[in-house]
Amino acid sequence: MDRKINVVEPIRSKDDLKLLLDWFRTYYPKYAVIFLLGISSGLRISDILNLNVKDVYEKDFVTIREQKTEKYKQFPLREDVKKVLNEYCKNKDLNEPLFRGWKGARLDRSQVYRLINRACEENQLYINVGTHTMRKTFGYHHYRQFHDITLLQTIFNHSSPQVTKRYIGITQDEVNESYISLDLFNKNTPEELKKLCKSRIRARRVESYIKNYLKNGGQRHKEFALDILDILHNC
Repeated sequence: MDRKINVVEPIRSKDDLKLLLDWFRTYYPKYAVIFLLGISSGLRISDILNLNVKDVYEKDFVTIREQKTEKYKQFPLREDVKKVLNEYCKNKDLNEPLFRGWKGARLDRSQVYRLINRACEENQLYINVGTHTMRKTFGYHHYRQFHDITLLQTIFNHSSPQVTKRYIGITQDEVNESYISLDLFNKNTPEELKKLCKSRIRARRVESYIKNYLKNGGQRHKEFALDILDILHNC
């Protein structure tokens, strides 16, 4: 029996990251803090929700014991993240959970999952997201900026660089790029192939977004979406 594979993805576009963060800040400020901390630290959602106010308030470094691995982890906070956390924690008790749910208890990961999915739906970002999306997003952009998979493997406590690349979606990106750039009949130079590959990848991503938008019942911009698909198919 076939089963639908739903792989949680990173958010690859920085514009999409800003869009989601602005949406959270407007409608759910607490989740804006969670989202910013998640994409800036690479922590698992279980470790984020296990934090108390005293763990981050007026701190330069955060030190935790990971729930999954039981290993100690320490990392510095960027200035912009520190500013947001300090403002959020300003009037809170140091010993209380950093993020509380509706009834005052520690926030549950299922609530975070629902809000991340809702944020993507409201902003018409039709990608497979979940609570691991924040951690994978950190890893994806860390690798794209520094190109150091061994360093990222250390940050994530993974067993091998290959595991890390698969986890953050880089392996699939590389597979996709190899398919798209395979030159069987043309005699393009390597530089021409590189440019061609990038433009084709962008087109494929736009096509994927639009198809997912239509598949999930998008109506507001349906005619425009169909026009874009028609342009892509005739390029």
